[in-house]
Amino acid sequence: MITKVKLPNEKLRGIKMGGGIRDVLDLATKVEKSGKTIYHLEIGRPDFDSPQTAKDAAIKAIQDGFVHYADMRGVEELRVTLSEKLRRENKIEVSPSDILITVGAAAALSTAALTILNSGDEVIVPIPCFLSYPALCEMTGAKTVRLPCRFENGFRLDPEDLEAAITDRTRMLMLNSPNNPSGAALNRDVIERIAEIAIKHDLIVVSDECYERFIYEGEHISIGSLPGMKERTITVGASSKTYSMTGWRIGYMAMPDWITPHANRTHLFLNTSPTTFAQYGYENALRNAEPDVVKMIKEYKERRDLVVGYLRDMPRFDLVVPDGAFYVFPRISGTDKTDVELCGYIMEEAGVAIVPGEAFETPGFVRIAYCKQKDYLIQAMERMKRALERL
Repeated sequence: MITKVKLPNEKLRGIKMGGGIRDVLDLATKVEKSGKTIYHLEIGRPDFDSPQTAKDAAIKAIQDGFVHYADMRGVEELRVTLSEKLRRENKIEVSPSDILITVGAAAALSTAALTILNSGDEVIVPIPCFLSYPALCEMTGAKTVRLPCRFENGFRLDPEDLEAAITDRTRMLMLNSPNNPSGAALNRDVIERIAEIAIKHDLIVVSDECYERFIYEGEHISIGSLPGMKERTITVGASSKTYSMTGWRIGYMAMPDWITPHANRTHLFLNTSPTTFAQYGYENALRNAEPDVVKMIKEYKERRDLVVGYLRDMPRFDLVVPDGAFYVFPRISGTDKTDVELCGYIMEEAGVAIVPGEAFETPGFVRIAYCKQKDYLIQAMERMKRALERL
């Protein structure tokens, strides 16, 4: 028996075990295997197929022999295409040499955290948030400073609250707009004020922009495009959401040149490099799959409106209409159940899997992912409505 090693270790001790999205999926799958029909509204995974142009490019790359290690920073053609994309769409000027191709956005976020943070540093994380953000901070030995974004403010970050949370140990701010799980998107005025605060207090901003194309109201603003932010912003993106390429595991981080060599080395030791032929697929999608993206975004806006319409008729929920992403994050009302209990009830009574807000650091809410066809969503919403009426 091992006695000298105790788990969880110090860096994992602050990370909650269980209760997350994958745990809900595992439970729903287990219930499904017992013979019960389950409607899966827990996983944030686009249900569209990956673009055919990406598949064709990846297959050609395999056939052409691109099956070995590529440049550890990522295939050059992909970094050049991303540089052009960021200049054209995000108004960010970044050299291909300052773009690192990563094993999904998750590896970009972990690389950023491990490269920048020291033990005892503070990282401001607006909540609700994707559950990886606090976990990554804890794994570096940094302290997560959770900054609540109020329901009454549409889950949008209040710059005054941000400035009040900054101390002399604050080193980083993590942004995610549009946000997972709330779907809230920051408008230009707020982004500009956040940029002013970051400059004033000498902060690094890690901007997770994986949902940048899933925006239905207003426009997407990249904070790295604003004056004075180029040298202090790491912009993170991926093939996963925009091109429905979640299983390809290709992401990127675009960064200031003073960070680049250190981030490259961190990612090298973490992952060596992403899959070579998958990078060629993503590069082709960036150049040729815009019709697929436009079609998908149009469909997702219709799905959002459908789900929001149903939720407005459900007396147990209050909600803010999400600006983007593909989630609705309603507040529980009129019930004595916790969010965990309500999700369990809905799975048991309605056969619908949704995620408690506790998984996103925000108890009292639930996340509903509308990544399914409209007929499927209608059936799931009808089941939920009937189950809630029985409460």
